[in-house]
Amino acid sequence: MHHEAPERFEPASLLTSLAWHSWRLLTLRGDWKAMPDSGAFVALVLGVMVLGGLGEQMVRGHSPGPAFVSTLLWFAVVLAVSSHSGQLNRRLVAALALLSVGIEALLILTASLPAAEWPVAIWSGLAVLRLLLQAGGTGAEASR
Repeated sequence: MHHEAPERFEPASLLTSLAWHSWRLLTLRGDWKAMPDSGAFVALVLGVMVLGGLGEQMVRGHSPGPAFVSTLLWFAVVLAVSSHSGQLNRRLVAALALLSVGIEALLILTASLPAAEWPVAIWSGLAVLRLLLQAGGTGAEASR
């Protein structure tokens, strides 16, 4: 009789998968429906998004107070556009948070290259808009 060993949690595998999904969302090939419908996953990517947002703001020379406010405002936007009638679409939240992490990483990498910041910001806006349109218009309609 053969028993399969339980699957082990491997952080490197999780990080690779997160980076791959973020890259696909950034390159306009990702799909919000590919995200797991898991509260734990949403909490994980939202936490990384908040840390990334704080890091990006600090790299740009903002003091902790405004950096925190800016990050919390984006957090609120992600939650607002991902809910419909008070019901949170966890897959859409996860996709927006993961896309945000990729955007934050690109903005950190281009912080010392002012000429690259605008194209990154414009492309990022297009990626967010595409994701929201893919989800059904404004994102809040995604659960219909």
